[in-house]
Amino acid sequence: MPERAENPDQPSARPARGASPLGKALAAQSEAQFSDLARARGLAGETFAALAERAARLLDRCADATNGDALDALRATRATLSAVARLLDNPKADEIPPTNNAIYAATLDITELEPIVAGLRPAVSTDRILAHLTPDDPAAGRRDRLALATAAVCARAGLHPRVPSEPGSPVTLEHNRWTFAAAPTVPLDVAELPASIAAAERALRDAGKPGLIILEAGALLEADPLRVADDTTALSVMNERLDSFMLGVRDGVIDALDGTDSHKQPNAFGLVVHATMPATNVASRRLLFAECVRAVNLCDTSDSRIHGFQAFADALARAGRPQRT
Repeated sequence: MPERAENPDQPSARPARGASPLGKALAAQSEAQFSDLARARGLAGETFAALAERAARLLDRCADATNGDALDALRATRATLSAVARLLDNPKADEIPPTNNAIYAATLDITELEPIVAGLRPAVSTDRILAHLTPDDPAAGRRDRLALATAAVCARAGLHPRVPSEPGSPVTLEHNRWTFAAAPTVPLDVAELPASIAAAERALRDAGKPGLIILEAGALLEADPLRVADDTTALSVMNERLDSFMLGVRDGVIDALDGTDSHKQPNAFGLVVHATMPATNVASRRLLFAECVRAVNLCDTSDSRIHGFQAFADALARAGRPQRT
């Protein structure tokens, strides 16, 4: 189930640094960035000072890692959040704010990594968990974070996940002595969807297991941020939007699976769709967003694997997801 998250304290515009053209340009850039920050998608839940403290605690928990580059990436994340916290506390500070992209990435890094680390350690090494922060292939890194998040949820649901050594590969799950897999895919455009689904199906076949395709739909949803009167309405509409998207793409997903090999039954028997969506509560003037997960079967109800799909859906509902941002 999704959980709302409220926005940090609203930042105020910063004064000009000086009369020089460069100073004016930097001041204008800072003011524009902080104006954007006040309306930012997903930058909600706690003040940035609290986010920086969470980053520091996460660094402490990951102190046993030997991957220096990954730890440096976490330190950079903490530094970004700390810088924003300082500027929100003292708008007159002579400090150039981090870019919006850096702020968004830092916030997501912390809020997504916390439940992954909590859910998978000590069964999975810290170095393996952090490997997606410094990938040779950025696409594999995106898939790996989704796979790790899925594994963390499944661990709480009692599905005994086994994280692969190769980042971005399917996660193996077990339920009542039945083994299946979950293959992540993160298309960045609707046009990429058929190819990404086919690639996930091939990953399941290479793993030699039936399973689920885990689809990150955030980049595929084009709806404008919601403006609602209360948080409950926001969450309801967010879930309706994701339901609508999932049902809209289901037939296309099945077609993509059929196109991989017309002579074989697809290994994928279920689709799990994930997205994080923003909304503005017009009554409180606060921003919130929710991380929502939906699942739909890709096999016929007469297929014996439908029982496995239902078991997964039930376990997912019991476990829930940590929806913090």
